[in-house]
Amino acid sequence: MNEDQRGRYYREIAAAFLRHRGAPFFLSAKDVEIVAGWERAGIPPAVVLEGLEDAFEAARPNARPRGKVLSLAYCEIPVARAWERHRDRKIGGARKVGPMRDRRAAVRAEIERFLRAVPGGLRDVGDVFAEAASGLDAGRFSDEDLERLDEKVEALLRAAAPAGEAEAAREAVRSEHRRLSPAEAGAAAAVELVKRQRARHKVPYLSPFYYG
Repeated sequence: MNEDQRGRYYREIAAAFLRHRGAPFFLSAKDVEIVAGWERAGIPPAVVLEGLEDAFEAARPNARPRGKVLSLAYCEIPVARAWERHRDRKIGGARKVGPMRDRRAAVRAEIERFLRAVPGGLRDVGDVFAEAASGLDAGRFSDEDLERLDEKVEALLRAAAPAGEAEAAREAVRSEHRRLSPAEAGAAAAVELVKRQRARHKVPYLSPFYYG
């Protein structure tokens, strides 16, 4: 996918989400990362839009009030299901995505790996992973709870990043995505910074939907 195609992918999904959401604001850094994950997974925009439609339809009249769908994180499960349906249609019903219990087991294994050697300077992140381990072991945490902890991890990673690394992330976004508005570039730089910090310190995701 070239830069123009990537730009259209992001704009189409953002426009659909904000149209459903009914609010004239741009995507958050977390939302941008979620869209990036869908792009990396090769999910066609039409499938993402199908998942968004399902998410807002479910929120309308009896479940979560429409205005409470504040983030694309609320749409990840419907998009994952739409992606499964799409692949099932293409391969005659064979399942490729692992059962959710297997994904949660993968999350727990990654938590254990990270906790065995928490990098210096990331003790606060280690505390969040310990909280996730405790909640998973007790059966208390939903996927949404794990998503919220992932957001907390990302905030801590941004806060712990040296100023030079933050500037390097901004420069990478400026050089690769010249057509972004200042607000979009800032959100993309925040996502890029977190991505670099995760890679540098080998910080796994807590959301099960990153595990196929």
